[in-house]
Amino acid sequence: MKYKIFFLLFCLFVLLYLYISQLNPDNVRLYIGYGKFYETSVADFVVISFVFGIVVSIVINFFYDIKQSISIWRSERKERKKEEFRELFEKAKSYDLRGDREKAIEALNRIIRRAPDIEESYMLLSDMYSSMREFDKALEVLGSAESNLGKRESVLMKKVKIGFATKELRNVEAELKEILQMNESNIEALSLLRDLYIMRNQWEEALEVEKRLRRYIKTEEEKKTWIGIRYEKVREVFKSKEKAHFDTVIKELKDILNEDKRFIPAYILLAEIYKQTNKLNDAGRVYGRGYSKTGHIIFLLKMEDLYIERGDPGVILKIYRRILDISPKDHLISFLYARLCLRLEMIDEAIDMLNILFAEGEDFKGLHRAMAEAAIHRGEIEKALEEFRLAFPMEQVYVPFICNNCRSIYGEWSEFCNNCKSWNTINVKKEDFLRAESTEPRVLYETEDWEQEGYA
Repeated sequence: MKYKIFFLLFCLFVLLYLYISQLNPDNVRLYIGYGKFYETSVADFVVISFVFGIVVSIVINFFYDIKQSISIWRSERKERKKEEFRELFEKAKSYDLRGDREKAIEALNRIIRRAPDIEESYMLLSDMYSSMREFDKALEVLGSAESNLGKRESVLMKKVKIGFATKELRNVEAELKEILQMNESNIEALSLLRDLYIMRNQWEEALEVEKRLRRYIKTEEEKKTWIGIRYEKVREVFKSKEKAHFDTVIKELKDILNEDKRFIPAYILLAEIYKQTNKLNDAGRVYGRGYSKTGHIIFLLKMEDLYIERGDPGVILKIYRRILDISPKDHLISFLYARLCLRLEMIDEAIDMLNILFAEGEDFKGLHRAMAEAAIHRGEIEKALEEFRLAFPMEQVYVPFICNNCRSIYGEWSEFCNNCKSWNTINVKKEDFLRAESTEPRVLYETEDWEQEGYA
């Protein structure tokens, strides 16, 4: 059938040629330069041009087909090589899983030498060196990756993580910004850049990055970080000691507390501002409100210092007694009250409260230490020595604190955990400290008669 079609087309072509010859009997000249020319009929000229065009087309297609064949051959060869390298790569991973790092590294180096365009080889090899704490070699591998592959997001991210691991942060900021130029929505890069600014106390920059992060992440944890950075920024203004800016600081702190009523550092800083401006009643109210919203004992400890310093310890004593009236089994409050009595040299009342705690089964170092100090006040040296022996090794503080996130131990309350880089996570350590769980009667501070009595 194909040949019949070709024959039919050939016949049509011959008929067309004869028809054109009849219509155009005159000759035409084709000049080729220097006065030379070829003379032929119009029909012959058309046929020659047509045939020449077909020949040229066939030649071009011939070379194109050769090029395509070569390209396909190269692609198949490259794919076969890639398959071979993939098998070698999987073998390297299996060596690593079996704990034979030398063979794994040797296999990966072989892949990199023979196929320098395979990114996974560089990534795995750098991870191996990093896990072996050989960070210089890991960076050398990543440098080779950049030389052979160019700047890539994944390679830069590996370099950044090694920078954080080694605390060599000189180039980290530039590398993170380079990653974000490639991909502005890289959440990991944004988080690391924010953390870098937090480590450097660059709160303005950290806040700008956090604004970008909040477009993509809406978690409660991210909200806490947002509030924490805002708090640090306003605390920097407070630390400048310029009282002209205190109104701005107070407004921002109140905005933070409107957003998160349980953010303890904002209450503490707000009360500190009131203390420095001699508004002691306002400071007391802030501590009271903080305790009512959070139940955190730092507010009771702060109130102790406030009322003792202003020569009115009866207020804090009354606060403790009122709380104990509502919750007499709250052993943490009972212990804090006993410690306050010692501080105020109310020895008999302190000993009575400590004895109640012992009778109810409490037994921790701070309790023995407090009893030893009470015995010294009474001149009972032998009893004091026995209690100190039970308190040994003695802790630095009566009430230790702990981070709720990472369980880091602190000798005193802090607004920020340096270990896990989080705010508002430090609380009293109750594990192995008190057997009875505190009921934290915070509603006490919200009762109408409490404020009328002038305790806040």
